[in-house]
Formats: sequence, C-alpha cells, structure tokens
Amino acid sequence: MLYLKKILLVLIGFLTFIGCEEILNQEPSDSFSEENIWGDIDLVRNYVWDNYNALGSWGVKENGRATPQALTDDAYNIFDQDTWVVVTGSMSPDAMGAFFQKWSTNYRYIRNVNIFLNNIGDVEADQAVKDRLTGEMKYIRAWDYAELLSFFGGVPIIEEVFELNSEFNVERDSYQDGIAFVVNELDEAAALLPETVPSNEWGRVTKGAALSLKSRVLLHAASILHDPSTEPSGPLYDYDKSNKWQEAADAAKEVIDMGLYSLVEVENWQDYQEMFLHNTPEIIFAHPNHSQFRPNVTQNIDLINTPNGYNGWSGNVPVQDLIDDFQMEDGQSIEESDLYDPSPENIYKNRELRFYADIVYQGAQYRGRETQFYEPGGLDSRDGPQAWNYSRTAYTMRKYMDEDVEFTSTQSTTPYIYFRLAELYLNYAEAQYHVGNEEEARRYVNMIRNRVNLPDIQSSGEELLDDIKHERRIELVFEGWHRYDDLRRWMMGEELGEDIYGMSWRKVNEQGEPTVDGELTYELVLAQEREFRPRNYYVPIPRDEIDATGLQQNWNY
Repeated sequence: MLYLKKILLVLIGFLTFIGCEEILNQEPSDSFSEENIWGDIDLVRNYVWDNYNALGSWGVKENGRATPQALTDDAYNIFDQDTWVVVTGSMSPDAMGAFFQKWSTNYRYIRNVNIFLNNIGDVEADQAVKDRLTGEMKYIRAWDYAELLSFFGGVPIIEEVFELNSEFNVERDSYQDGIAFVVNELDEAAALLPETVPSNEWGRVTKGAALSLKSRVLLHAASILHDPSTEPSGPLYDYDKSNKWQEAADAAKEVIDMGLYSLVEVENWQDYQEMFLHNTPEIIFAHPNHSQFRPNVTQNIDLINTPNGYNGWSGNVPVQDLIDDFQMEDGQSIEESDLYDPSPENIYKNRELRFYADIVYQGAQYRGRETQFYEPGGLDSRDGPQAWNYSRTAYTMRKYMDEDVEFTSTQSTTPYIYFRLAELYLNYAEAQYHVGNEEEARRYVNMIRNRVNLPDIQSSGEELLDDIKHERRIELVFEGWHRYDDLRRWMMGEELGEDIYGMSWRKVNEQGEPTVDGELTYELVLAQEREFRPRNYYVPIPRDEIDATGLQQNWNY
C-alpha cells in the first residue's frame, strides 16, 4: 500500500501523549527508540491507549465538524464539510469527502496493532497485564477491519508488519473471510478482557464491548446488501451462510444474557436526555472525554451543534423527514394520530418524549429561554448573532447537548457512546424477525418503546420489519454511523438520495408582510438537493491505493 512505502518503522507518533510525568522526566520524548518502548510496560500501556483514537468519535473524520448523520436523511451539515460529494452521489476514487483517508488511517492503526502483537510477548511484565492489553489491541484491529468491510466490502487482511523492502503486492480477501477474521478476533479479545472496570478505567474496552461489536458485525453481514442475489455481488460483497441470522441473534443475546447492563428507566423527556450525558447502566462501551484514553480527540459537540443565538454553530441540523418520523404520544404516526395538529402553535405538541429529548425546535425551552428560529428578529435565525451559523432547517440537536456546559473549552464533557443495551435489543429483534420468531422480536422492540411510555406494537410480517426499522432510527438517532450503515445494509439507498427539507418560520402581519410583532407562520423549504447512485452502497478505494497496489476497484467506480 502506498502509505506503507512512505513511512518508516518508527513508534514515536504515540508520544504526543504520555500520561505519566515520571516517564517524561526520564528521557526527552523525541529520543525514544523501539527498544525503549518494548522495554517499559508503562510505555507499552500508553502506546495502546493512544491507539484508542482508531475508534473514532463525533465527526466523520477525526476532529471534524460533520457528523455521520449529515450523510443521511436525519441531518444536514450547514457547512457541507466533508459531506457534499457523498450526499450528491459525486463520490469517486479522487474525491471521497467524508471517507478521505479512511482507508489509510485504518490501515495505519492496523499496522500499529501488528507491531504490538509482534513485540508484546517479549515485554517483561505480569502476564495478566499483557493479556489485557492484547485484548484491547485485538479489539482495535477488529474495529478497524469492521469499518473497512462495511464501507469497502472485502479488503486485504494483513497481520504482518511490512518493512520498506517488503513485497507490497496484496489482494483483497473476500467479504465473508473478512467477517470470519473479525469475529474470531473479537472472540479472542473477549476471552482476554474483563467484564467490568473500576470507575477510573471507564472507557477501556471490556468483554461486553467486544461481544457487542461482534453482534453489530454479524447483523450487518446477514443483511440483504450482502446477499448473493443482490448487486453488487461476488466474493468481495457476499455473505452466504445459511445460519447467518441465527448467528446474529445468538451474538446479540450473548451480550444481553451477561446481565451486566439494563435499560435506564425514565419518567419524562428530561430523564431521557440526561442519560446521554454521563455513565449509566445502559452503556456498554463509551469514550469519556477528558480521559487518558484517546488523547487526541478535541471536539466540542455542544459548541458545534447549538443554535447561533447561544453563540453556537448549528453545525449538524435535523431535517424535516426525521421530525415527521417521530410518533405522537399515542404511538401513532402524525398521519394517523388525532393528536397531531399542524397549526403553527401546536405542530410540536403531543409528540413522544424522545422528540423533546432529541430535538430543539421553534419555541422549545433551551438554555433558559424559548428558541427563536423565526424571522425577522429571531435570535436563532439569520437575524441573530453570527448569522452564517443559523440553522438552515430551524432545528438543532438536543441529544448529547449538556445545557449546563459553557463553550469555553475545546472538548465536550459528554461521553461518546459506542454501544448501549438498546442497540443490542434492536439487533436481537431484527435477527429474531428474520429467523421467524416474530413474538420475540416484538417483545424486545416493545421493551424499548415501553421505556419511553409508548404502547406495544402488534404488527407482523413486513409491517413488523418496518416497525423495527422505525424504532431503530428513532432510538439510535444521532448515534454514530447507525443510520448510514442501516440504510445501506437494508438497500434503502433511495432514502439517502431524497432531497432534504426544513422549516422557514416567519412573523407576518395581516397583509403577509414581515414584522417583528406579527403572527407566526411556517413553510417547508428545500435545504439540500441530494442523489444516491447504486454504486454508493460501497465507498471507492482511493486512486493512489489502486495505482500503487493494483487492487480491484469497487463496483462501477
């Protein structure tokens, strides 16, 4: 690979972070050699923790402002940062937007793991300590390969460390072999990792994290995108195991049956909002900000996504399609429920509680006042401060936002959640549906709905599958890559290609003229035109990698 030809075999990149002042006092950071690292277990430990940066965070790229939701029908990034070429169907091997350097970055971390595994056996330290660090690094390698498989299909599975004089001719392994490698890697990691960690180690990988990733990987592999009957097909894309859905169900249930995690009980939308701001019994694995793990992340999710009237940037804003998908408090859609009133003063009333916990809308109470997305004169509109930062849809995110945090630091205090129990319930429900156990599927979906005071679903057949997909969208909204990955694996690319809309709120007089003391009105407005092409179910391999290695390019690129 091209990047392998360009880098030397050095291990000093991780020295941007050394958590122990005593170690720093021993020798200048730029003088560490390979022998120094593998001769000191504290340096080895810091090396492992630095590689936690491989797991990603809020942005589509490290420290980026655009979130993965902005690639979907859930949100829009007002700066179009890293998103435009993806959402307009313009992605190519030469213009990859959000996926720029994804290939090289993941393989860089994979190489770091390979170096670690080559050397950890010779480190003088307690075997239990080395085993745990090995489990963490195997998890990181599995994570990186899982991402590559999801975005690119089959990729080269590399377990050796290439030197400058190594032979670089590699081929893409099949998708099915890649999944088998990741699953085996996670099983080995789970056997080496603890089930729980003390509070001062929250953020380190556990057995539950390894098994949760295994569940997600097997669910994705079992989905229709990887069925041999769908295009693209062939070894680079197909997963053809007869028991694939049962394996996915078993993997999810293994985490559930650990008995270590539980759904957080909530009484109102404020309780639901609060559960995303700190550690809870529902979280299986998360990155706690301001920790010694993953030291290179410096994102302020609150600043980036709060309305401009509060001196935020309105960076990733919800779109109308998502707003309309939240049900009413009676569990029916806005098209079906008698509780829905589209008049300006009532349009956001009587929604299910997750709507109020996840969305900031016109007139919502937020940070001590009602929001003002209207024009003229609205504080959170183009007439407010920093007009270039106004929301183009008249919505912003509330989920993950800590309304008590001042925008004075470069980093949010909110933990970035990789896995929580609700996802495992939804994984299990979907897999159970596909093995024909609809009653069990309904039971696990209803546990999630009942937690937020919604009635049970009673559906069956295709309607039940639609309900599972709906619940997954709403429950996991704004969390990681879920929506982007789900729509692709379900082969619902048309949803990614739909133009997105928002609200335009205005105050007008009886003649319809704008005035600051007029009556509130709204209209639906286009926020962005989008396009999805069938080839976009996968991401192209970068041109320089193809030129350097002769790898087979993805379908239709």
